[in-house]
Amino acid sequence: MFQSRWFNPVLQRPALSRPHLRGTRALGRSLLVGAALSILAACGPTPEQAIEEAAAIEANNREVLVTAAFVSVQGGAAALAFLPNRDAASLGLIVSAPREGGLDLFDADGELRTRHAGARLSSLATAPGFQLRGESLPLIFGASPDSNSVLGYAVVTDGIRVLDLPLAETTPADGVSGLCLYREGVGYVDLVVLGNGASAEIWRIRDAGNDVLSVEQRQNFTLSAPARQCATLDGDIYLASPAGGISRLGPDGVIEAENNQSVVSLAVGDFDGSRLVLATDGATGRVHTFYGRDLMPASELEIVDGLSTPGIEQPAGIAITPESYGFTAYISGMIAVFDQDDQRIKVISHDAASRALVSAD
Repeated sequence: MFQSRWFNPVLQRPALSRPHLRGTRALGRSLLVGAALSILAACGPTPEQAIEEAAAIEANNREVLVTAAFVSVQGGAAALAFLPNRDAASLGLIVSAPREGGLDLFDADGELRTRHAGARLSSLATAPGFQLRGESLPLIFGASPDSNSVLGYAVVTDGIRVLDLPLAETTPADGVSGLCLYREGVGYVDLVVLGNGASAEIWRIRDAGNDVLSVEQRQNFTLSAPARQCATLDGDIYLASPAGGISRLGPDGVIEAENNQSVVSLAVGDFDGSRLVLATDGATGRVHTFYGRDLMPASELEIVDGLSTPGIEQPAGIAITPESYGFTAYISGMIAVFDQDDQRIKVISHDAASRALVSAD
């Protein structure tokens, strides 16, 4: 268990706040197993078979220690994203979209560095390596369902200031409900833009030398159901739909896999060579994980108390980065989760998550 730096204990619950809760959970599991044994005994299967089944279910549950908790700020977090600094890893930022609107930027120590007022955003995408007129200028994009538009922001890393970024006027074919980064290239960014209906588009935003960044709609897809959140990896698009669960689209927009699990937020990443989708449903205390290719269930992840940091009781928004944020804990990246229980962003070392999710197999 590592932490990036010392955290103010005044802002955190005592480390002994949940042992009784975990004891209660353990007792609850024992009672469930006992009930299952009684039912199965009445139906025919032997106690040995019931014990094996219960053990298989329990083996599918994993635990990982939370690494750090951010300071609590007004507005919580409707969406999360990472803005790594490839020149100085420890200076990378974590971006949050407060439910009240605008942007919050945190450093890797969990301190709020700046707040930028603005529209309410349902999802975020970042382009940390964007070059504007030959100068490095990290960008943030947000989906604004209230105005059916995509908004852009530039981050001045010296002093950590956020500037509104002018984008060319574009009329989406089916409104805007969400977005995610698809690809970042030299002088351009491709975004997946989700419509209000069962549709999605690929937009290319680039610097064409004009007063505003140009916006070009390059592809459009028809979905099986309206999607509200998305994540991408190596050309694959993962969608979260309130009605259709989770789906994976190939680069041509064809649905390759589906799972009817209802989720509110999802992220995808490689964990020691295994591609996994991590998803939250906003109600239970665990993060669901699925295999990235076929979306079959992999395991259930519980994020428990760290050395002096409370675990996650009710995970909501989630984001993953493989980029280094420096320090020992974050050398291979991190996972950020918003805990609806205490309204704080909490992070987990990517290495620690890999050990819990993959090494245990």
